[in-house]
Amino acid sequence: MPYYNSTLCVPRGGSKKLAKAVIVDSVIETVPAQHVLIRVDKFGWSANNITYGVLGEDSHFRYFDFHPAPKTRNTSPKTHGVIPVWGFGTVVESNIEKIPVGERVFGYFPSAKYLMVRVDEKDVNNFNFYALRPHLPADRRPYNQITRCKADPLYNEDQEDASMLYSPLFWTSFWAEDWLYSTHYRSASRVLISSASSKTGFCLALAIKKRLQKTPGLELKVLGLTSKGNKAFVESLGLYDEVHLYDALDEVDVTAGPYCYVDVAGNSKLNDAIIDHLGPSMSFGVTLGMSHVNDTTSAAAKSSIKETAENDTTAKLEMFFMPEWFAVVRTTTPVKDIAELRKEGWNWIMKDGADWVKLETSKGKKKVLETFKHTLKGYVGPDKGLVFSLWEDDEEQLKAKL
Repeated sequence: MPYYNSTLCVPRGGSKKLAKAVIVDSVIETVPAQHVLIRVDKFGWSANNITYGVLGEDSHFRYFDFHPAPKTRNTSPKTHGVIPVWGFGTVVESNIEKIPVGERVFGYFPSAKYLMVRVDEKDVNNFNFYALRPHLPADRRPYNQITRCKADPLYNEDQEDASMLYSPLFWTSFWAEDWLYSTHYRSASRVLISSASSKTGFCLALAIKKRLQKTPGLELKVLGLTSKGNKAFVESLGLYDEVHLYDALDEVDVTAGPYCYVDVAGNSKLNDAIIDHLGPSMSFGVTLGMSHVNDTTSAAAKSSIKETAENDTTAKLEMFFMPEWFAVVRTTTPVKDIAELRKEGWNWIMKDGADWVKLETSKGKKKVLETFKHTLKGYVGPDKGLVFSLWEDDEEQLKAKL
């Protein structure tokens, strides 16, 4: 039977083109051998996804290479990209014996109604199966993993919306803190986080606070940078020792360092100002994401992964890429210990972060496209969590069998 798909596509060409996004319709006529068809029921949306869009064509990250844009009258893989999302879905057709129709799954899906993936039957276990993407580097395997909810010890049906919103952001921050701690923050005594109101920002602050609670002798102060409109929200979290405004950088005491600066905003002009203000008191800097999208964002992203560049302050920032560090962790830490770390960390955010954001759902093509464009303009407050579904309320739903 044919499946009628809808996909959110963005023109290639960087951040300036994101606002020209379109939702196009296509048809999946058949599901070939060794393939599984997943109905994407819903997915989380945040600044993290905007980062995927901005870096979609970057030769290192290659986010547009996970889910090719459909070939229609107005789109193709050469002209458009599909922004990846983290979401929940239901298997609606399967040519893999070990994967039944009706199974509930979680994964790195396209912003679409359906995802069809080729699966190696030898790479199916009780907990996960993996999309075959041989054109991507081996360290992208975490993105190819599709989790079988029934066997996932962290899965809670009542927490689906919160978990798909927090999952990519929290784990980026969680493993970034683990990476920072592996070198004891390179002797920094203060951590300054931009975009402190963003979920990536405050999840990192949470991970640092938890580290301090269980590590006697480790002394760090966590400072947040934010806008005037978000200051009250950031202070209400209780995660930052100090909260400062972007336009009052002079209040950040440079004599109290050395500093580790963590860039979450992804704004090159802001980075220039912060790095200039901190001067020699900045021990090192790291960039995690891009919560602020503007005309300089693409350039800032590319320069931030350079090790050095003459007269380029942004190049003083190292780019943290979670899959690369997690690959290192897997070689040094037993699987059982990793599972315990994940369980401990996830309990933090599900308990502490449950009331930090209010979830808002956008359903249907028109509403999703409208809300997507609003997020590019910064119209969504830090206390909001967005859940998207390209399915209308009155469209038939296949109930997951758990």
